[in-house]
Amino acid sequence: MPRLLYYLFAAALPVLFGCQKPEEQFTVVVIPKGLTHEHWQSVRRGAERCADDLRAEDGTTVRIIFDGPLRERDAIEQIRIVDRRVATGASGIVLAPQHSRTMTACVKRAADAGVPVVIIDSGLDDPDHFVKYVATDNYNGGCLAARHLIGELKKQGKDKPKLILFRYAVGSQATEDRERGFEETVKKICPDAVWLSTDKYAGATRDSAMREAGPLVLQYGNQVDGIFAPNESSASGTADVLRSQGLNKKVLLMGFDASKPLLQSIQEGDVIGSILQDPYRMGYLSTWYCVQNLRGRDVSNGRKDMSESTGEYLVTKENLNSAFTLGLYDPETQAKRTTEELRKGPKR
Repeated sequence: MPRLLYYLFAAALPVLFGCQKPEEQFTVVVIPKGLTHEHWQSVRRGAERCADDLRAEDGTTVRIIFDGPLRERDAIEQIRIVDRRVATGASGIVLAPQHSRTMTACVKRAADAGVPVVIIDSGLDDPDHFVKYVATDNYNGGCLAARHLIGELKKQGKDKPKLILFRYAVGSQATEDRERGFEETVKKICPDAVWLSTDKYAGATRDSAMREAGPLVLQYGNQVDGIFAPNESSASGTADVLRSQGLNKKVLLMGFDASKPLLQSIQEGDVIGSILQDPYRMGYLSTWYCVQNLRGRDVSNGRKDMSESTGEYLVTKENLNSAFTLGLYDPETQAKRTTEELRKGPKR
């Protein structure tokens, strides 16, 4: 056989007998707690960026489906979405569970069906059925919020400040960890603080937060020095109420997360600061780990609790417009972040 024909025949053998490396294709369903908060849109963008990077690197095709309940208080709908996506061919799932206990059963069903689940944002009580947990260290975020609020109050000479802890919702592990971090840190660094209220819940939306904060601020408005609201909607709703009652800038409000209204409130001085997460990186890393698990790789990184923190950062009026801060929430700046940073963590 002529040498040229020999090489052509040898090159064609893998194709003829189906031995070529198949192109990897995965469908990853990202299921947030809800669709309304900007936090979840950053998660979606991060997941889609990960899919783009994988395609550019080695041709891996990752289809991202973003599907969640409209409202963050609709756990039943979130469970239905998980079950439906498992039944309709998801390769893997990235899930932000609305409730640390009630979501466990559907995650187990997914695992039993051979669909790996990466948990983001809020944990589950039972860690046996998911392959990775990618989230903010929410307890530390609460600690940071406490230190900043107490520090600002002490600058005003208030060594025995009167405080309100305005909680989010029962069963949301992320915000419960923030609340616990805040409360325990205040007790350590300012043991003489007076707690006016620690048992009121804002609920899942800005409107529900306004409804709950209105009577609370009306009752304690002449006494309260500082308020901590542990997520974006509770902080924005509380800021609205303080403005409506003429107490903005008089009562120091500390928030958590980012949205245009909340960031504007920081710029104007109605909110003294917020603890920002990195939801873009959260969406990126969770998708990355889901795909690596589907490829048969160990994604535990040697940690028994399967966890990986994406960081938490204090944002105030002074650093609000820095490039680093913008990268945590601004779509255009997020898109400029490097692949290396998203996989290994940002350098400050």
